[in-house]
Amino acid sequence: MTQNKLFLEPLAFLYDDIATQAIQEKKAYPFLGQQRLAFSMVRQVNDCLHNSIIPVNGCPKIWHSKIQQLSLPLPMAGLPDGPLVMGILNVTPDSFSDGGKHYNCSDAVRAGHQMVKDGAAIIDIGGESTRPGSQAIAAQEECGRILPVIQQLRGCGALISVDTRHAYTMRYALEAGADIINDISALEDPESAQVIAQAQCPVILMHMRGTPQTMVEYASYDHIVLDVLSELSKKIEIAEHAGICRDQIIIDPGIGFAKNQQHNLLLIKHLSVFSSLGCRLLLAVSRKRFIREIMNNMHCDHYDWGTVVSSLPFMLFGNGIIRVHNVPAMVQSIKVWQALH
Repeated sequence: MTQNKLFLEPLAFLYDDIATQAIQEKKAYPFLGQQRLAFSMVRQVNDCLHNSIIPVNGCPKIWHSKIQQLSLPLPMAGLPDGPLVMGILNVTPDSFSDGGKHYNCSDAVRAGHQMVKDGAAIIDIGGESTRPGSQAIAAQEECGRILPVIQQLRGCGALISVDTRHAYTMRYALEAGADIINDISALEDPESAQVIAQAQCPVILMHMRGTPQTMVEYASYDHIVLDVLSELSKKIEIAEHAGICRDQIIIDPGIGFAKNQQHNLLLIKHLSVFSSLGCRLLLAVSRKRFIREIMNNMHCDHYDWGTVVSSLPFMLFGNGIIRVHNVPAMVQSIKVWQALH
């Protein structure tokens, strides 16, 4: 994919006192405003697969403004300081990990309250399964599943996010008390941008090609990292053109959506480059198929250990959002990481 934007990947991270010293000596820059986490090298991500890694104090002048951007905090998208754990609450009979577990409204509400007790800052409520090959449902049916849950969890101590790609559902979910829209289609519904712009609520734009029914047919890329960056950048432009404030946008690289195992691993390895887009980041790797494939499809109930390890690059972002099924495991992992760094 051809593109003209400058995407820089921060590299060679330094921590704690070493980071502070390197920043003072102008050998490194703070990463996203974190004074005890710094990057000392960068690499341009473009069509060339083997670009040189360059020290930050030896970069071309035309890169300076982008490096400066990478050293500043990302917009908070109207949400609390992070990192934030987002608990997944699927009110569906057919989701890939927990389908049917919370299909009953009272079960879903009970699970939501437990997530808050376990440390979730956000509860992401979904009424339509979007696993590969899943069947679409009508927006009215989706609303019937999630609106009662939203209404009963409103004011529970966590923000309410709604996982939907339908403008109809977005509108009624916001009226019911939802705070955030999590749109895996990134505004593919022609009316969704207008709904979000009018509400001026935080919105998560995820990278995907096709639909849940067809996305496996589109898992072909010239350069997976560059292509996802470029396509997300275009989605951000579309959102801004529709009147959505950039500071309200959260981006999600879409692990597992129109991507194979190699694609997913490369995106996670190079996660820091997504800071070039200038928006808060959400990572959703919880119990995804690529973890099972790494384990040679060995039977495992949850794959939560693989989820935690896959989430480690996310920790660098400081104010990122991590979307998981097992809230206590991720809360514990973040606290240990913070104690170490």
